[in-house]
Amino acid sequence: SDMRLCYPLLLCLAAAAALSSAFVISPPHMWTKLILTHHWPNTFCNMEHPPCHPNISYWTLHGLWPDKGIDCNSSWHFNSSLIEDLLPDMKKSWPDLLNPLSAGFWKYEWHKHGTCAAKADSLNSQHKYFSKALELYHKLDLDSILKKFDITPSEKYYTFSQIEGVIENFYGVTPKIQCVYPSKV
Repeated sequence: SDMRLCYPLLLCLAAAAALSSAFVISPPHMWTKLILTHHWPNTFCNMEHPPCHPNISYWTLHGLWPDKGIDCNSSWHFNSSLIEDLLPDMKKSWPDLLNPLSAGFWKYEWHKHGTCAAKADSLNSQHKYFSKALELYHKLDLDSILKKFDITPSEKYYTFSQIEGVIENFYGVTPKIQCVYPSKV
């Protein structure tokens, strides 16, 4: 059992099951799974210089990342008017912690990851990409599951194995967890 204490920063859960089986036969350059990434706002902000100060006490969405490819189409520009109906949920579930009034973080995520995810028909528009990420975030409901086991965004430290164990037992997947250890915060 890993007894190192840490503030969780990122939790990545593979979301391959959410996609249709049409992706099983795919070209070698095509991604095969999506990774839904969450972060703990206070830990993220404590690492920034100058630090940000989120008034958020729940896990937020950090991204939906294909396992292959980065910046797949630099000519496909982000346009927030295409996701206007998603913006209220985006601001709450997928906030830009550094610039809360900006769409810069979503633009960055679209260019880096969304343009690659868009190789799949089910994600081939900004609206499909962002709405799928939000759908998976709400469906997985990581925050509620961890809270049931008393793992909450706070000043408290948790063992790596505590967090991993809850996720493995509940979701049946091994998460990738990135921790910030006490000396770094």
